Amino acid sequence: MKPSKIFDELIEALQHSFDELPDFRRGENTQYAIKDAAVSAFGIFFTQSSSFLAYQRMIAERKGRSNVESIFGAGRIPSDNQIRNLLNPQEPEALYGVFAKGLQALEAGGQLEAFRSYADQILISCDGTGTLSSQ
Repeated sequence: MKPSKIFDELIEALQHSFDELPDFRRGENTQYAIKDAAVSAFGIFFTQSSSFLAYQRMIAERKGRSNVESIFGAGRIPSDNQIRNLLNPQEPEALYGVFAKGLQALEAGGQLEAFRSYADQILISCDGTGTLSSQ
């Protein structure tokens, strides 16, 4: 399987998980979809800008569409603060299935072979934020 097809499958699985996120808002201030906030937050990992929203607006002005719209399918991009407000109540467990689907897609595409150890285990690097921290 080609890496681009695997990427498309992973994005599709991610988008599906984002569609399933609950909306905890009360009232009528629902200008942004929860999915758009989640997609925007995920898109932050692909930029090197101090303001995700400003960077995406700049790209949209230059190219007619931002990365988060064209690659990840966002409808509207919330502000950085609005993304935090919309996603803070979400439970991380809602996205655990995406990791398993990602591993399955990578395995099916043969992309994990280079990461196998002598005991045929797959080596995966974790960031350690749950167990390690510095002052």
